[in-house]
Amino acid sequence: MSEYSKGIDELSTLRDANKETWAAISPESAMRMRMQNRFRTGLDIARYTADIMRQDMENYDNDSAKYTQSLGC
Repeated sequence: MSEYSKGIDELSTLRDANKETWAAISPESAMRMRMQNRFRTGLDIARYTADIMRQDMENYDNDSAKYTQSLGC
């Protein structure tokens, strides 16, 4: 059985166990989203973006002439 099919079965079981609150969830759609998402937790996202920010800051420190000041978050 493929990972996709196995995931759909697991999500179907979860949906059936939580009928009232999960009734509108499509196991197929949820599994597609899981397979497309490279991050498992918010902490994974924070680590990824922190690495980008650190590299950007290092590039600025090495040559600030290549950057313009801007507002951002």
